[in-house]
Amino acid sequence: MARLSFSGVSVRFGPTAALDNVSLEFSAGEVVGLLGHNGAGKSTMLNVATGALAATSGFLALDGETIGRRATPGEIADRGVTVIHQEPALVPNLSIIDNLFLARADAPLRASRVKRAREALSELGADHLHLEAPVSTLSLGERQLVDLARGLLRGDMRVLLLDEPTAALGQAETTALHQLIRKLAAKGTTVIYVSHRLPDILDVCERVVVLRGGGVVMDTPAIGLSLADLTHALAPEVEREEEWIPKPSHLRLQVREPAADLEFYDGEIVGLFGMAAGEQFHLLERLFGIRGGLDANLSDKRYRIAKPIDAIIQGVHLVPADRESDGLIGGLSAIDNTYLPWFSRGFRSRKNIAQAYAGIRSTLNVQGPAGDAPVMSFSGGNRQKHLLARWMFPVAPKVLLLAQPTQGVDVGAKQDIRLALRELADTGVCVLVASAEADEITSLCERSYVIARGACREVTRSSRYETELLETLLDISRVGSNRK
Repeated sequence: MARLSFSGVSVRFGPTAALDNVSLEFSAGEVVGLLGHNGAGKSTMLNVATGALAATSGFLALDGETIGRRATPGEIADRGVTVIHQEPALVPNLSIIDNLFLARADAPLRASRVKRAREALSELGADHLHLEAPVSTLSLGERQLVDLARGLLRGDMRVLLLDEPTAALGQAETTALHQLIRKLAAKGTTVIYVSHRLPDILDVCERVVVLRGGGVVMDTPAIGLSLADLTHALAPEVEREEEWIPKPSHLRLQVREPAADLEFYDGEIVGLFGMAAGEQFHLLERLFGIRGGLDANLSDKRYRIAKPIDAIIQGVHLVPADRESDGLIGGLSAIDNTYLPWFSRGFRSRKNIAQAYAGIRSTLNVQGPAGDAPVMSFSGGNRQKHLLARWMFPVAPKVLLLAQPTQGVDVGAKQDIRLALRELADTGVCVLVASAEADEITSLCERSYVIARGACREVTRSSRYETELLETLLDISRVGSNRK
């Protein structure tokens, strides 16, 4: 008997089929990777499984017992179905223990709550967390553990749904999460793991399901699959691109750091690689005037900035890593989000803006509703394209700073972003990409600076580029600035 089964499940929004007659079974103790483009139906499938969305037709069953279409998320959670979103659904200003029992009508007395909370956290290897600590003080990985503990406290965790759980995690946190997943699966929990990070899928999943257009296009054991196999299944239309050879050009930006001088030229895409939340991101913020203490030259002149507007005036634009909190305004239209910083620069004619937006949309291969629709009505990858468009096109930058620009987007969107950045660089723009993902740096950049613990070392493209990035980071993380 399957632990969780979808039988002919369809979800329609008017004429659009978000899920189209999907039939799948998931066994107890199985770890299954669920892949697909943004808009392929992954989130819809998770929403049906949790009761957040009712199926238009078909039915869902848990251990052979049909779940009614009117079952609420709370009722389904009480039956052992837990979902952990990319950003855990916790209240930041409340303590861990208050979050664990929040909105629970059956919450026990305080002493019993403390005992049960400690047991749940201990089972997840999170004994170190202080129950009275505000959730706002926790790292993303720790918040995920609290969310998991809340699921355990509801009873037997029969199904665990993970939505992009490692999107903002470093390698050490990802490894710890995968160990926890294996531990839960060994106890019989069914794990459905949604991710755009294909290496993570191959590391922990024993089966892979790929959705496209609301239907299942692949359902196969993970053993023997390669990254190329998954990439082709996700986006068969994406062909292997030719090696991009940058042309030597003018020195645009020079940054003098204690460990080394960093040089960036017009027309090249350079990586800044390091640990999660590491020094490479701090350098990007300093270049944009968010942090102080920068010794740099821009276009052969001293680069003096005190705040972001100073950077923007001099042609330095930043695409932040968190598009939802630091970039886009969800209630505004896609067009207004794209042109928001530039209305004071003469972009006032709605007709001209609409015409220019159509060209931008074509360049980035934006998919989704019309430009006057709220930007939040677009999929994650297409929202990311709008944030990129804001800083790439209305006013062309001299230097474009990017923090993990392809994080959390699918293979097709990554290809669109990659091509757009290379076309921009071909016009002479200097592009800097800060990331904690070696594969992201490898896919975008021809050379990189590896930055950690006050040390900085350059790595140029070769047949071992990605491996050398990781080896260099490991090396300088061990010895710091004593070796350069």
